[in-house]
Amino acid sequence: SAYNFEINFLGFPPPPSDGSSGGDDKYDIYIRNLSGVYGQTWYENSVGSTNWTSYIEMDNDFGTGFYTHGIEAACVTVAHEFHHSIQLGSYAQFNNNSNPIRTSDLFFYELTSTAFEEFVFDNVNDYYAYMPTYFNNPAQSFSQYAGYDLAIWNIFLQINFGFDIIKRQWEQMPNRYALESIALSLRDSSTLGNELNKFGIWTYFTNSRAITGRYFEEANNYPLITPTPTTGVSFIPPSDTYNMSIAPVANYFLKV
Repeated sequence: SAYNFEINFLGFPPPPSDGSSGGDDKYDIYIRNLSGVYGQTWYENSVGSTNWTSYIEMDNDFGTGFYTHGIEAACVTVAHEFHHSIQLGSYAQFNNNSNPIRTSDLFFYELTSTAFEEFVFDNVNDYYAYMPTYFNNPAQSFSQYAGYDLAIWNIFLQINFGFDIIKRQWEQMPNRYALESIALSLRDSSTLGNELNKFGIWTYFTNSRAITGRYFEEANNYPLITPTPTTGVSFIPPSDTYNMSIAPVANYFLKV
């Protein structure tokens, strides 16, 4: 199902074959006891300027310590890890034969793969487990998060622009940093600044503030955003001021 959706339906290129490694030329997935880890994708060999072979390991039972269990956990794990294999297979750092992954952009690799859990298996909501990290502290730059907690950014973009925008981002990734890739993917219809502003509004209207038919479809299940500061100042322009320091590519919620 994950392969059919990500490759056949969305049109991402399949990961390159590893030849006879692992026993045959099919993509290799190993079922192992990973002790609290859902799954992981390992890169192997460079086979082109932006192409690496890889394989997936996934847990064998998803028992104690997991937010989601059983076959539902297996579903989202495959959706997540298989997109990592696509990222490595066609969108690795250009002509870097030692490491296909741009370490500073790790948040974007995980952001994308976690969003694909929701795209492929909408009825499984394992990504809920990571959301409080963002909602409790939204004022960090995107790149400071682990990425799992920012899956709703790609969900937001997909709702507003369709799946092609995610493909356009990854087509830029071999030669550009993630935030530049996002900005370039939006340039024909909007700007990163405008969409980040709208995203802030969408993330405000969640939980008890959710509005049926507007913003995120599953907003009533999301946490409430935590204001960055809370001030008791009554602003009477022009004499009262509030000084703030805002990180780049972040939303700053000021409660007055």
